[in-house]
Amino acid sequence: MHTETEQAESCGCHVDEVHDNRRFCVNTEGTEHSWPRPTITTEEIAKLGGWDPAQGVIEVHEDNTEQTLQPGEVVHLRPGRAFCRRVRWKRGFTRADRITAELDLLRRVFPNVEFKDGWVRIPGIALPSGWNRTETDVAFVISDAFPGAPPTGMFVQTGLRFNGNMPQSYTEPAGTQPPFPGAWGSFSWTIAEANDWRPGVSVEKGVNLLQWVRGFSQRFAEGI
Repeated sequence: MHTETEQAESCGCHVDEVHDNRRFCVNTEGTEHSWPRPTITTEEIAKLGGWDPAQGVIEVHEDNTEQTLQPGEVVHLRPGRAFCRRVRWKRGFTRADRITAELDLLRRVFPNVEFKDGWVRIPGIALPSGWNRTETDVAFVISDAFPGAPPTGMFVQTGLRFNGNMPQSYTEPAGTQPPFPGAWGSFSWTIAEANDWRPGVSVEKGVNLLQWVRGFSQRFAEGI
């Protein structure tokens, strides 16, 4: 059983930091840093590590499991408990790499996905009975906060009706128009799991845009 002093030495912290609650230890890709506060943000970790915060930050646990931190997420540090040795961080994907990987995954299921100026168009989403079309194209924008936050809102070509009525939470025409042909309306909608949106280290682990697109069927099944 290690003493607090031994644990502190094992992570590279100064011994006197064990008795000073204002000093903590942070490890970025094998480099240990002294830190003066009990909390640190995603962006501060990236700055310590010397990489662009837009690349994201991945928390690596002692058992080598990994978890992507959200932009602005606050991590609570523990002094004198070998925190540097047990938990460390590394840089994540660049945003461009993440989007490319997300689109590749989408195209495995929807081969005709179109991407333009940050917008995604999924052609031919099937609609259940009650709608005045059997299928519709759907578009959405990948926000600047992605992958830390999911898209919000989905866009369809104007004229879509349910049982002859304009759907609820729907605006036609949309205030912002996707960069694709035709006029578009927008649904104010997000997936039920939006509050639990925690992307994994790879697009196939954790939430992803494929799950977001599959959620469209949930909204169309609601009708009204």
